[in-house]
Amino acid sequence: MAEIWRWEVPLGGKMLYERRSEAPRCSAMTRHNLDPYATLEVADPLEGLRLRVTLWLLPMGAAAALAAWGFSVAAGKLNLLDRWLLWPLALCFLLLEIYLLRNPERIRQVWQLALVLIGVYELGAVYYEASHFLHRRDGISPALLWFPVVYLMAFVLLRRRQALYFSLGYLGLGVLLGGLGLLQSPQINHTALNTTLQFVLSNLAFLMLLFVLAYLRRYYAQMHQMAHTDALTGLLNRRGMQEVLELELERARRYGQPLALLLADIDRFKLVNDTYGHSVGDQVLREVAARLQRHLRENDVLARWGGEEFLLLAPGTDLPQAQRLAQRLLEVVRQSPLTGVSVTLSIGVAAYRPGDTPAALLSRADEAMYRAKGGGRDQVVAEEGEEFLPRGLEG
Repeated sequence: MAEIWRWEVPLGGKMLYERRSEAPRCSAMTRHNLDPYATLEVADPLEGLRLRVTLWLLPMGAAAALAAWGFSVAAGKLNLLDRWLLWPLALCFLLLEIYLLRNPERIRQVWQLALVLIGVYELGAVYYEASHFLHRRDGISPALLWFPVVYLMAFVLLRRRQALYFSLGYLGLGVLLGGLGLLQSPQINHTALNTTLQFVLSNLAFLMLLFVLAYLRRYYAQMHQMAHTDALTGLLNRRGMQEVLELELERARRYGQPLALLLADIDRFKLVNDTYGHSVGDQVLREVAARLQRHLRENDVLARWGGEEFLLLAPGTDLPQAQRLAQRLLEVVRQSPLTGVSVTLSIGVAAYRPGDTPAALLSRADEAMYRAKGGGRDQVVAEEGEEFLPRGLEG
């Protein structure tokens, strides 16, 4: 079952990553030898960075609004729009900052609200500038320097084409309001027309460059996903699982939560390849991955660890619970043939101990798995030699 991973920063004890299933699409592609990475939406490895940057941008926006209000008052040039909007804008940014600190998982909603706030203010500023000030000075007001920020926010928040259409609509609305403002202006001179033309063309150029950068971001995200995904099964690969394991071990250390590791190996897989061919062996691997994935709990993480080995990370799970989970998975694979081939697993189980490193935990799970192999295969063995219920005696 394919996985799309979104990485989060460890803030306030929230989830460090999010897993979303994409099983039917990836399974169909791998069966027909299509590109397993050609998903409609790929992982966003910049999600954690987005949160950290937002926590800086919101107070920065509030400071900019308050500074604009203060300097306008000092210069005796506070216009009607700024008098009514700058203080509420700064207050909204600060409230969003507090809300985001308490609810970091709501970052997309915070971006949406901030996008609306800035967009409304900037559109109002365009109209007010065109109707009251543009004919009296060269250049535009400082408020309109923030007009392109809405494009940046749209391309960070939305999909590439959605962001482009939204930004073009926003620019079009700005041009319309600016045109209406010019019509109400006492006079329209060449300087005002030149400023308007340069404003529109520079924003269009800005949008085109952003669209190119959005393509680059998409390809970066695809490369990130490919580097962390096993192409055959669609599961996390060894590299991806190592990152998840380190994050979950840190959570276990910090919050004292149990954590278990299950290492499963397909019994006599070399014989399957030798007897039926590698194409059947590949299909067996895919079907084992799909069966295991279908019977996992919400927070369990499955990866193809290498060859015919699968590694399962079970957060919030102690050793007895992990043994029961392993036994259930053993039965799921054993109960009916895969691609006409009878398949069994040998599973080693290990649980987190204070002070464990990823290598130490993996070593104990690996040792338990090899003891399961040496003990006759098709069984679950826990660390320290404690074997779980023999086949046929589980209750």
